[in-house]
Amino acid sequence: MAELSYTNEDGDSVKTSQFLKNRGSCCKTSCLHCPYNFTLTKHGLEFKELDLSTMPKAQRIIDDNSPKDDNSVSASLLASAFGSAKKKDTISKFQLQNYRLVELKGETCGVVKVGSVGVSALYLKEHFKDQGLNKDIVSSYFSH
Repeated sequence: MAELSYTNEDGDSVKTSQFLKNRGSCCKTSCLHCPYNFTLTKHGLEFKELDLSTMPKAQRIIDDNSPKDDNSVSASLLASAFGSAKKKDTISKFQLQNYRLVELKGETCGVVKVGSVGVSALYLKEHFKDQGLNKDIVSSYFSH
């Protein structure tokens, strides 16, 4: 069963998108995890450049979205039969300009990797994965 609320870093109780979906309709009060796109439409997304102080935060979000290492025999057999899984994205201090923190209402909700044509990858924090954000939507808010 999906969790209905969690405690954020400030100690506040935050309702999840599952809680808000269970209510059945949008209350139009700009809930952080609004699954009805009201908050996203009203506030939009902000993109913050990374620096050495924010790099670890961004890397944790990327790591949380990456496949876990599996050294089992079955994983080895599957990798040899179908190719290995995608490698984990790792930020270096020389690539900071290729990443941005994504914020909704001042709260970090994810990280994007950017290339010459815009957003090439999206990594969302766990509590933001179930409210309809995806690479195409996030890309529509991104501008160089």
